[in-house]
Amino acid sequence: MVLEIYLFVDPLNRHCYDAEKTIERISQKLNKQISVRFVSMLNIKILHDFSMNKHLSHLDQNLPYDTILDFKAASFQGKKFGRHFLMDLQKELLINEEPYTDDLVYKLAERNGLDIEMFKDDRRSDLAEKMFKCDQRVVHEMDITDPSTTVLFNSHVDDCGIRVKDFDYNSLFGFCAKSLGSAAHFEQASKKPSKPNTVQYPKSNLRFN
Repeated sequence: MVLEIYLFVDPLNRHCYDAEKTIERISQKLNKQISVRFVSMLNIKILHDFSMNKHLSHLDQNLPYDTILDFKAASFQGKKFGRHFLMDLQKELLINEEPYTDDLVYKLAERNGLDIEMFKDDRRSDLAEKMFKCDQRVVHEMDITDPSTTVLFNSHVDDCGIRVKDFDYNSLFGFCAKSLGSAAHFEQASKKPSKPNTVQYPKSNLRFN
């Protein structure tokens, strides 16, 4: 049995960065029973929040899009490589307040074991843009409006998933552990949501290409 976790992320959102760390911690704890995918998102609200953030407003207005393309390019060399690269980039930009430069991006790519020449070719490629558009389509189809929202699927439960907002480590880890121990627990939660932030969603709608 495998639990699939899709986390919708705005790369320049501190709350998303914290949510990513939570998901990665759960993934490491449950090991091979968890599959994680970060899905990038960008909309008018995200761009507005970026422009109004006093810590980020001085930065290039293309930065949200550029960081997403960097993330997609890193992900071409493996989902885990992409996630770890993204989180390192977020740490430098959001925590350490380092300026966004090509040198910084390439240093982080090298630190995460990426093929640098391949990464350079992919950063602003048509394929990176296509994969970003695929993410946006999934965001729209799943009616995701807020970054750091997560959707969970259980491999033993057909055509139903659970969308969760405002989670913390203890609550999400507890739910994941119980769901891996019992498919019935996950199925019951997906069909009879116990909280307003939990909704049913058919996995059959997911397309990433």
